Amino acid sequence: MKTKEKIVQESLFLFNENTFELSTTNLIAKKSDVLEGSLWYHFNSKQDLVSVHTELFLDSFDKKRVHSEKNDPKELILGLFSIYEVLWDYRYLMRDSFEQFSKDNPKLYKRLVDINLEIDEWAKKTILHARNLGVLILDDNDIDNVVEISLIIGRHWLDYSMKKYPSKPNLYLRKKGINLLIKSLYPYLSEDSKAIMDLIYESN
Repeated sequence: MKTKEKIVQESLFLFNENTFELSTTNLIAKKSDVLEGSLWYHFNSKQDLVSVHTELFLDSFDKKRVHSEKNDPKELILGLFSIYEVLWDYRYLMRDSFEQFSKDNPKLYKRLVDINLEIDEWAKKTILHARNLGVLILDDNDIDNVVEISLIIGRHWLDYSMKKYPSKPNLYLRKKGINLLIKSLYPYLSEDSKAIMDLIYESN
């Protein structure tokens, strides 16, 4: 792996685990097994790393969201869950406060705000699409509640679960998160969709 790629990967891990604020450039350099000067050679600041992570997130998000827009119920359901994997991979972008960026890097700050708004809009659009297909049986009054519950799981589950189950591996926690999503949606599923969901639940 090239030095720049390793710095991007390890900084993402640290930002997710420790928050952006607490992940120093010295810590990033040590985790990446490079001198701090090498980090500065590739990136002018930690904010540059956030910019790279942002573009990587959007690329993954755009590729996965296509599946959640399909008219096939199974593909839609699997596409929905795959998006939450992407959210967990880049969760600090949705979790951390970047208010300090609003003054010294307003362009990046706006980018982050827009991304979070886009995620909110995607979640609601997907739930409505699932209802229109008959995958979910939802009253108008239930839509926002279901959307908000799913977004809370997507944005905060992995951090919460790592504290509650510190000895459990990441893969276990991700599967448990998917199962929580399934359980939160299950009461609203059509009978056919419950059969699909049961197969997914058993496989997790």
